Amino acid sequence: MGKQTVSRLALLGGRPVFGKSHRWPQWPAATRADERRLLAVVRSGQWGIGCPAIREFAERFARSLRARYVLPVATGTAALDLAVKAIGIGPGDEVIVPAYTFVATATCVLQMEAVPVFADIDPLTFNISPASVARLVTRRTRAIIPVHFGGNPCDMAALGKIARGRGVTIIEDAAHAHGMVYRGRAAGAIGDVGCFSFQSSKNMASGEGGALVTNHRRLFDLVQCFHSFGRLPRRGWYDHAALAWNYRMTGLQAALLLGQLERLEAQTRRRLANGRFLDVALAQLPGLTPQRLGEDHPRTRRAWHLYMLRYDAAYVGVGRDLFVQALRAEGVPASCGYPRPLQENAMFRERRFWHRQFLGDGPRRRGEPDFAAMETPVAKAYCAQAIWLPQQCLLASRTEMRGIFNAFAKVVENAGALRDWAAKRPSESGP
Repeated sequence: MGKQTVSRLALLGGRPVFGKSHRWPQWPAATRADERRLLAVVRSGQWGIGCPAIREFAERFARSLRARYVLPVATGTAALDLAVKAIGIGPGDEVIVPAYTFVATATCVLQMEAVPVFADIDPLTFNISPASVARLVTRRTRAIIPVHFGGNPCDMAALGKIARGRGVTIIEDAAHAHGMVYRGRAAGAIGDVGCFSFQSSKNMASGEGGALVTNHRRLFDLVQCFHSFGRLPRRGWYDHAALAWNYRMTGLQAALLLGQLERLEAQTRRRLANGRFLDVALAQLPGLTPQRLGEDHPRTRRAWHLYMLRYDAAYVGVGRDLFVQALRAEGVPASCGYPRPLQENAMFRERRFWHRQFLGDGPRRRGEPDFAAMETPVAKAYCAQAIWLPQQCLLASRTEMRGIFNAFAKVVENAGALRDWAAKRPSESGP
């Protein structure tokens, strides 16, 4: 593994694999062309409604996805809120969501006074488990929200089979899935409706921003109404047909996204090549299991929003949090991801919702969901084992990918010294 991997750990005062002067690719990143587009919008005076950049982005993004309709919105959370509202989710309805996801996947359901039902994840792909979903479907189930976590495609065929014939809608949470393809179809355009985020960390970024995607005209008409104070096309500006908020995207966001979209394919190919390299390299080390692609299909590819691993401390002899601390000392920007399944957060455990039927500190009322009873053991175990690397690392060079491998190997090989250090300094070593 080379001389570097067996040298003294940086955490113990040794020389790190990546020195202080090392810089990972900047993200988000802008070009001169992006600056010119932004300046054109600023000078036009049309920064919001009516800005041509918004319409141009919607049309280009729709073509890239081979989708009929795209509605640019303010955030990815806004896209999810609009989706559940447009398909008619309401009080008492159930929507199945993964336990391993960002909070917005579930809060969009709660906003409609409906019930998020938490499904477990697959232990290899870390995506929602179709088998878990099948066990949770009831007569009250109205929708399933699969999340292509880390840009890894969910098993949409299996989920579609569960949904068909039951009147269950599939809403794709594609916040991590820009550039992902499943059996020849782009993420976001596979289910009934898809939701993208363009928040700063995403593979396409505009600071904040989002988009809703659908091939259904009626759904598109509804979300157009709901995203702009209930206005309808060809009606008066002060005619409001439905209770709705302002979820509109600005022209400045759209101008940035036009450049992001132009660069997405080349960046996706680079992430894919580097991700595959790390898969092969890191799988050689004990205790490390990279996230697995759901199926080996010639027309399926990951988008690699995150590089994700399962870490087994029993094979290495060092706790996960300490292992990640050592990686960071070597200059690898690793993190542990979510600390617990989503339903174990205080908001769910203590029912801290603004909806009337969930308010109060007293005993659970009849019909109120018991989130504590929604056990997801695979997701819980993965929360204690996950290691994440951010997507911009995968835009670096092959030499830097070898450096990442060297850092992992270095920490594995020096596990004994790391344990001794932790025993002497328990307050700094983490659990």
